[in-house]
Amino acid sequence: MSRRDRLRAQRERSIRDQQRRPRDPSPRRDGWEPEEQDPTRLLERTLLALLPLRVFLGATFVYAGVDKLVDPAFLQATGPGSIGSQLEAFVKVSPIGPLVHLFGQPFPVEIGLLIAVAEIAIGLGALSGLLFRLSAAGGFALSILFWLTASWATKPYYYGPDLPYAFGWLTLALAGTPRRFTIEALLPRGSDDTGYDEPFSPERRLALKAGLLGIAALAVAGLAGTVGASVLGRPKSGVGDVTPTSDPNGIALDPSASTQPLAAGEGSSAATGAGGAASTPAAATGPVVARLSQLASGRVVTFDDPVSGDPGVLIKLRDGTIVAFDTVCTHAGCTVGYDRRSGYLVCPCHGAAFDPAHQAQPIAGPTDQPLTPIPIHVDTASGRITLTG
Repeated sequence: MSRRDRLRAQRERSIRDQQRRPRDPSPRRDGWEPEEQDPTRLLERTLLALLPLRVFLGATFVYAGVDKLVDPAFLQATGPGSIGSQLEAFVKVSPIGPLVHLFGQPFPVEIGLLIAVAEIAIGLGALSGLLFRLSAAGGFALSILFWLTASWATKPYYYGPDLPYAFGWLTLALAGTPRRFTIEALLPRGSDDTGYDEPFSPERRLALKAGLLGIAALAVAGLAGTVGASVLGRPKSGVGDVTPTSDPNGIALDPSASTQPLAAGEGSSAATGAGGAASTPAAATGPVVARLSQLASGRVVTFDDPVSGDPGVLIKLRDGTIVAFDTVCTHAGCTVGYDRRSGYLVCPCHGAAFDPAHQAQPIAGPTDQPLTPIPIHVDTASGRITLTG
């Protein structure tokens, strides 16, 4: 038998052996190859996996909208923590500052109210499933807007919270929720004359879902803005509670500050400003921003810096030192307020805190840049505090 014949016979025996061998009814798979499943079950698992993200984003946006309406400082045109002061800061730091100046600053209260209601509507849409993709797309757009304004100054970018929110909403918008874990399945269906159920037309169902979502959002916003603001509204105490008044010299001061003259020696060289100005008559060339009699330990005097146009604050520390800082937060440009309990300058927008006793270095929050010091001069003879910058 030739070699070719032997190889042919060997192949034929191998084929016969494979035909006699019983086949395994379940194909063998390794650990990396997923088993074939019903597409419906795969869809259910995917939507179930996204459910925690959906609940978190929806509940967070509802809470954010309600919190803005409950906060007595937010829907104000001016003042610490107000939407007006935030928009003013965004104009300075945001890449879309000209748009904010053009469309936002003329209508600060309306913009704040629109953002709050939009957040509530988006959150309710995500939780209920009504107009789910549209709600998720709205959440993505609003988060991108927040990133370009409130979080733009956060460096590096991954410290900012708004980009993760944006991509979370984008994931939900792409995945959708085809009537799974929603209340859309509970919407009524019409019937024709023959008695057979016939669903509403797509246009009617869209209008019905939009109406339900709009009514729910307005109801929650109205309840938060009326009952919630009166019952749960945060009092203006602690952070940002200084309400400036003017003395006869036009200086804004803390009404709770002591008006008694300082004891002898308290206006010594230790009581110089952040800029380290010497107590010499030649240094007192700038505008007067306060008097020693207006400052008591742990009290503040607010003023406007004529050089930068930013708000500033004078603080007398416990050791008698008087310091001055620009109160524009180095994170997103909001106006920080003095917290009497802690002695820190605290941002009402995103929680940054600065220690005035240590050159206003940040001790908490999303920024690593201190507040800008403002050089001052303390004239112990006349009791005047003037700017030297």
